Amino acid sequence: MSPSRAPAPKKSEGRSSSRRSVTPRSHASAEDPASTREEGEQVLGVSGLGFVGVAMAIAFAHYGHRVVTYDVVDARRAAIAEGRAPFFDPGLQEELTAAVESGRLKVAKDREELFRKASVLFLCLPTPPRPDGSVDTSFLEEEAARLGKLLARAEGWRLVVVKSTSPPGTSQKIEKILARESGKKPGRDFSVACNPEFLAEGSLVADALEPSRIVIGVGDAKSERALRESYRGFPGAVVVLPPAAGELVKYASNALLAVKVSFANEMARLAERIGVDVYPVMEAVGMDPRLGAHFLRAGPGFGGSCFPKDLRGLVAFAHHRGVAMPVTDGALGVNETQARHVVDLTESALGSLVAGREVALLGLAFKSGTDDVRESRAFPILGELLKRGALVRLHDPKALEVFRRSLPPAVAAAEDRQLRFCTSVEDALRGASLALVQCDWPEYREVPLTLWKQLKDRLVVDARRSVNGPALERAGVHYAAVGLGQE
Repeated sequence: MSPSRAPAPKKSEGRSSSRRSVTPRSHASAEDPASTREEGEQVLGVSGLGFVGVAMAIAFAHYGHRVVTYDVVDARRAAIAEGRAPFFDPGLQEELTAAVESGRLKVAKDREELFRKASVLFLCLPTPPRPDGSVDTSFLEEEAARLGKLLARAEGWRLVVVKSTSPPGTSQKIEKILARESGKKPGRDFSVACNPEFLAEGSLVADALEPSRIVIGVGDAKSERALRESYRGFPGAVVVLPPAAGELVKYASNALLAVKVSFANEMARLAERIGVDVYPVMEAVGMDPRLGAHFLRAGPGFGGSCFPKDLRGLVAFAHHRGVAMPVTDGALGVNETQARHVVDLTESALGSLVAGREVALLGLAFKSGTDDVRESRAFPILGELLKRGALVRLHDPKALEVFRRSLPPAVAAAEDRQLRFCTSVEDALRGASLALVQCDWPEYREVPLTLWKQLKDRLVVDARRSVNGPALERAGVHYAAVGLGQE
């Protein structure tokens, strides 16, 4: 993805993967979390075992806390209870195994057991986008209504923490629902706080165990003490804000990072036109300590479960309050057109249209290190290739089947005519005219030159700057890349 001399991080959508690995802790005790509740030790609950919920549950257990978890999906609860990771992310399986075997991490059989055992309950539930881009908080609201009924019968104070990315004001809305359903008083019988996550897929475990900062949005001292205790042992500075401010931090962070990605891609388009390489340009820009090198790397655009959804949600949130967001909106606009730019670049390097040619599209996940394909730039790139009449051979070392299942019906229908799913890089390249690298998996950096030389048009288009361009050129294979000016 970057020249070997580049000091910038490898990944364009997450913190550097070069941080030290964390060895799982061994825990001597395997007591049931319920017993510690009776002894007065704070027990942490996690509702929702998706990417965020699982990562945070094992992080809390890693630092010696007792954790009880719950998810509405039976298969996911069963997998976690047996210590089986429900998805791929580096280090996740090892940490989960350690947490379960230590007895620190338990799975509740139902929501009532979760609420009864946990004094601090983290809500890690989906907040998907609505058709207009606004954030759907109905999962959180429905959970709050159910928890309110349990709170009505519960003894002792509870803290409900909104971990899900949600618009400012969501914590206050959850507090009102809990009060209405329980008949109890906020601040006295229960409190609500927000605690946004800053996890990047592909480095979920490292990010959860070594947070850059811990943001807690609270309205009273008791909630602050409980959340500080929840993060006892964690590194990273604790930032205490009012709930709405804490909720805004997440959106502001993702918006600024996405703006940097889109800015780098804008500069890349200009660099291509004037015949210079944008990567050393952005490296020099990133040396300014006011800016930093992170996320200033041109590529196919940003994807995943956070950036696109959160930026659209922020724009919609602001729009409903009469505030224009031209910078954030512009970042989305650049991102939407970048896939078409990648295919334009391919045809320019090819010197002709891709119609009728077989293109090996390598990398289908939204980034390396994960099998998540949500908002992957592979989808619009594939759509553009098919629209222009290309025949596409697809490969990914982890996300091939997930991508296949996620294809829109109209695109999936083209499988017999224009699509072929390949289980190896060799199969994807065999018979192809050219290759387009969408994701910077290490497997693609290790492809032998002899395989690249078998491409009929001897062309590799690298949207991530992940393969050795000079070596390909010396071997007689033309190398084109996003942000790389052509002579």
